[in-house]
Amino acid sequence: MSDSEYPYPCASDTDDSQDDVGPLSQFRHGAQDRRLLEVARLDAGIAANSDFDDKPWGLLYRALIDSIGLSPDDFQLMYPSVPWDWPRTQAGFIAAAQYDFCSTAPQWSAIGAYVSSGDAVHQAYQQFLNVIPAQTEYRSLRQHLHDADDALVVATNHYTLATTSAASAYANQVDDNRPSFTEWLGSRGGAGYQTRIVAAEVAMNQAQSHYAALVAQCESAELGQAQLRCSSEQHQVRFADLNLIKLPKVHDWQVEQQAADWVAKVQAGKGPSGITLGFSNREAPYDFGQTWAGRRSRIRQLFWQVRINGRWERIDEFEFDNKLELSLDFQAVDRIGIRPGGWYDGQFARGMIDGPFIHGYSPFGGDTVETRGQPVFGEKGFFGLIKNGMCVGYKPSFAIRTTTSTFRRFADPFRAATGLRIGPFTFEAEGGSLAAGWKADPATQTFTGTTSSERALIIGATVSELPNGPV
Repeated sequence: MSDSEYPYPCASDTDDSQDDVGPLSQFRHGAQDRRLLEVARLDAGIAANSDFDDKPWGLLYRALIDSIGLSPDDFQLMYPSVPWDWPRTQAGFIAAAQYDFCSTAPQWSAIGAYVSSGDAVHQAYQQFLNVIPAQTEYRSLRQHLHDADDALVVATNHYTLATTSAASAYANQVDDNRPSFTEWLGSRGGAGYQTRIVAAEVAMNQAQSHYAALVAQCESAELGQAQLRCSSEQHQVRFADLNLIKLPKVHDWQVEQQAADWVAKVQAGKGPSGITLGFSNREAPYDFGQTWAGRRSRIRQLFWQVRINGRWERIDEFEFDNKLELSLDFQAVDRIGIRPGGWYDGQFARGMIDGPFIHGYSPFGGDTVETRGQPVFGEKGFFGLIKNGMCVGYKPSFAIRTTTSTFRRFADPFRAATGLRIGPFTFEAEGGSLAAGWKADPATQTFTGTTSSERALIIGATVSELPNGPV
């Protein structure tokens, strides 16, 4: 086929249009700013407690990897606590809470906050595919690709603006991801944002399908297949939540086990074994330089908190007790695999670690002319991390041994407590600590108790650094 026979009108027979500066992608270039905004919102929540000690977080991280067999090479301890109680769904559907947890890219930190309104991995992957140049000898096809890409960037910017605006409102209305972001879109407070997101997403999906169809006509066969695979409804599902029925299909995520089945096995004594772990405030701080994240970032949640009269309060006594000893016992602990649906091609992604990418983008960024550009991968890129598993636990119990003076000061708040937060773990005491069977033993200066919740708890996630991560 000659260039003149290509079945689209030729806008230009020159390559000059390919050098035009098109619209800037807010998703790709704004990824790091959105992550910094998430951190700023978390910082605002602890502004009144800026002097708290985050050393226990590191001690807990070390205790977990030593006791469960996790590795600092890929483990992220997450907060706030996330219940693993996702409902069972029919084939072709997914629960909003499951979708949010699996699809949200982790923060670049060994101990990271889970923000259910964060950037989705499937969108980052799609944008990764969009910055890979499609090869064709036909000038008119190159022009159509150029025009379609501009239209796609504009449509994606509208969608990014809609979701960013919704995420801001969500952060102002919801604490601890309850409900999760997508669940909230189906509530009265989020319904208006859902309408705007739907309109923007429909337009973006149409523009993406058009662009993918053009790429599929180029000589870049593997890229064309990846584009069509990512945008195909064959690998997408609908939300099981009835109040989200207007949302378009979303990319599928699969989990190795159902939460209800896992809990039933544990309760029947047929589940995985439990563990006991702990630490003392006398221990040396943990060196986060050993972890996959490479450095330590400040934690944005108090480690010790008690809930009294419906409000969480800081436990100063535990923070400043240098002799405090903590022991945690889980009835069962397990690692549950997470993997993206058939829309994701990990082998193709790994093959693009060195690019090439379109002008203005580079694999990891850099200072030289050869490496300059918006990074695709890494901490500053828009396609950096993906979850490949989660560590879950059931029925945690605690034992906190303190000095005599600390015990006396905290005894009354402990009796009035309806909940205790130890790092990312929330221990529920329905009806109060006494009704829940919690005990304060003055003979040993020890507070003990077991959560009254029957739900499994997500302790953290195992993450893969893209594009080489095992997914």
